[in-house]
Amino acid sequence: MRHKLTLGSLAVMALLLIVGLTGCSDETVRSIYTAAGDGSTPKDLVKTSTFRGDDDLNVVVRLGSHNRELAVSAVFTGPAGEVYTTDALEADDKVVEVVLGLDWEAQGAVFWTPGEWRVDVYVDEKLEQSARFTVEQTALSPEG
Repeated sequence: MRHKLTLGSLAVMALLLIVGLTGCSDETVRSIYTAAGDGSTPKDLVKTSTFRGDDDLNVVVRLGSHNRELAVSAVFTGPAGEVYTTDALEADDKVVEVVLGLDWEAQGAVFWTPGEWRVDVYVDEKLEQSARFTVEQTALSPEG
């Protein structure tokens, strides 16, 4: 009987250890997704992987649990190799989502280059995750 109790105790301890370690993820970035819209919070944006040439290009970063301030930034790379870097945002230990983006108007109101793009997300200057998205050809509006 004592032998069964010891095996049962070991099984419970092992289960508790597994559950405890699962909650202690060292995953700095849980996920990222691209989104269109003119906003600074995820609820102001529309998740998409296809943008118009005059959309603001955004990436939403979902952070893992962290106990210190993290510097989060993004590098957007266009199909012709053009590179646009965001300023780093400081995310304290209570921040779970960060929006990084490129404002179309701030770039001089020139349409983004159509084609396949990539965004790389960095935390503390270390590449964490990447995503690909498409910018569609935008027809110029007739002036008049």
